[in-house]
Amino acid sequence: MRAFWGPLALSLLAACGDGGAAEVPHVIVLSLDTVRADRVGCYGESRSSTPRLDALAAGADRYETCVATAPWTLPSHASMFTGLFPFEHGTHGFRVTEYVDNAHPLHPDHLTLAEGLSAAGYETAAFVANTVYLANRFGLAQGFDTYEVRRQGAGAMTDRALRFLDERDSERPCFLFVNYMDAHRPYGMAPASELARMPADEHPAKLLERLCERVMVEGEAPGLLADRVSALYDEGLGALDQEVGRLLDGMRERGLLDGALVLVTSDHGEAFGDHGIVEHGKDVYESLVSVPLIVKRPGQVEGHTLGGVASLVDVPGLIAGAVPGATGDLLRQDFPRLPGGHPVTAEVHFARPRELQLYGERFQRERTALRDGRFKLIVGAEGMELYDLEADPEERDDLAPREADRADALRSRLDSFLDAGSYRGERLAPAPASAAQAAETRVLGYGGSK
Repeated sequence: MRAFWGPLALSLLAACGDGGAAEVPHVIVLSLDTVRADRVGCYGESRSSTPRLDALAAGADRYETCVATAPWTLPSHASMFTGLFPFEHGTHGFRVTEYVDNAHPLHPDHLTLAEGLSAAGYETAAFVANTVYLANRFGLAQGFDTYEVRRQGAGAMTDRALRFLDERDSERPCFLFVNYMDAHRPYGMAPASELARMPADEHPAKLLERLCERVMVEGEAPGLLADRVSALYDEGLGALDQEVGRLLDGMRERGLLDGALVLVTSDHGEAFGDHGIVEHGKDVYESLVSVPLIVKRPGQVEGHTLGGVASLVDVPGLIAGAVPGATGDLLRQDFPRLPGGHPVTAEVHFARPRELQLYGERFQRERTALRDGRFKLIVGAEGMELYDLEADPEERDDLAPREADRADALRSRLDSFLDAGSYRGERLAPAPASAAQAAETRVLGYGGSK
């Protein structure tokens, strides 16, 4: 990590009181776990359950296409924090033949956004609801003055974030990261006492398990069961949207919103039966890796829709671009990537323990996708798939057999990109999970039965 505390940071601090320079923004990043782009109103969902996100986007930059770097939490958040793809930071799954926690933590040698902003004088705080793959043992707390992990619903997460804004050091700019889980299994983060009272045929987790079994074990079409599960997902997203709105209202009431940079995104999407997949973490199709990216810049009131293909690796660079002067220049050197300036990939590296137990070898594989405008190439041990996402957004018509030249050219670009940046550093093993963490792993659908 580069430590550039000194005159630059001190001059920034001197200018950043709440009554002063809007050119030194507070930075607020909201990670909406498991929110796929096409379920957000401003991305085209006609039955929108996200009016507050839509209102934010109306006065912000909405990136029309944003690709998660992986279809699950840990590698995607590592990309958000480092500006690197999973093949570059090495924080992803590995192959196992037994029930173990098979995910590499983020190596401390990687510079994170929180470390960079902390060195620039920011007070840094993270409040996360994903108690499994955002737990401290996976290395993502690097650079945060405060890093609290607690499984709770959106209301409690917003309360905690607002309390931080009231208690923070008003003489410093702040970087606030909030991870909401209400669109993740069991959809809505209902209290255990409430879930226990639900009829078995309406319990969200049990309905989801039935859908998983129907689609991924029995090989049947998802049918109306997918509609019921999908409706529960939308309910969770709606509750989350209200609380995001309440957080923004609270910032406005405190005089913090207008001059802040607010970035809203997600780590991955969710499947309800398409391509024979339910939930996430298993492949790189669009339902799993297409996520929203909304950026309200300091002082911005007019909204813009931005084309091209963005990635979660662009998050640190977009934030660095809002920090002024020489301090911002240093941050931009460390986090140079911006939308449109680099290839965009998504990766999955082997299965989580639950998939290993329930589905055997099906998801014990590595798959990588490369986006090139409207075209998307997927490469794995089974061969190549090629899709025209403009004509075929659901990825039903594999063009690879008919457009071999295009597929081969994209494969060559992908291989060159991967070879040039592949992580060759130390691979860390995760610290052992506590009994409570192991229980949380099962509740959130990641763990097996052992």
